[in-house]
Parts: sequence; structure tokens; C-alpha cells
Amino acid sequence: MNKTINRLKYIFIGIFFLASASVLAYHMMWVWPKDRCEKSGGAWAGKWMKCATVYPIETWTRRPRGTPPLNGQSADGPTADAPAKAAPAEADQAAAATAAPAATEKK
Repeated sequence: MNKTINRLKYIFIGIFFLASASVLAYHMMWVWPKDRCEKSGGAWAGKWMKCATVYPIETWTRRPRGTPPLNGQSADGPTADAPAKAAPAEADQAAAATAAPAATEKK
């Protein structure tokens, strides 16, 4: 019985050290670099595990801030000539009105 207890003791100590090492490796390779990156103002790219610099879109397009979109649409929503969507209640009434005459013709 004593050999079994000693063997289990070594197994559990080994599992403990393996789990501790894996948690430490995870923090060294993922958590701490991410925290350093975000504290310096960068953006963490987890897929590549790299710290990226965030640039405003004006840097890439060289357009001044506040310039309207090129296609003439407002940045807030659809244009005025876009068709308005019907309310759900109106759509249900229209569907009921078109279904009623079809039902009476079949009789």
C-alpha cells in the first residue's frame, strides 16, 4: 500500500508542476505582452501575437477629417431617394387583403 501512495504522490506533484508551468508559459507568451501592448497604446493582434500601431484612416487616405463621403451619401444613414420600408402592421394588412380574394375565387 505504501508504494501506491508514493506513486500517487509523485503523479499529483508532477501534474501540479506541469499545470503551474503551463499557466506561467501562457502568461509569459500571451497575457503580459498583450498588457504591455495595450498600455503603450497599441492594438494586440492575437492571431499573430504582435503589437500593432493604430493609425487613423485619414493617414492612409490623406483626406482631411470631416470630408463628406465620395459617393454623396451621408455617413449617418441612407439617402433621401431610398425607398421607405413599410411598417410590419401595414405589411400584414396588405398580405391579408391579397389573400382574401384568392380564397373566395376558389369556392
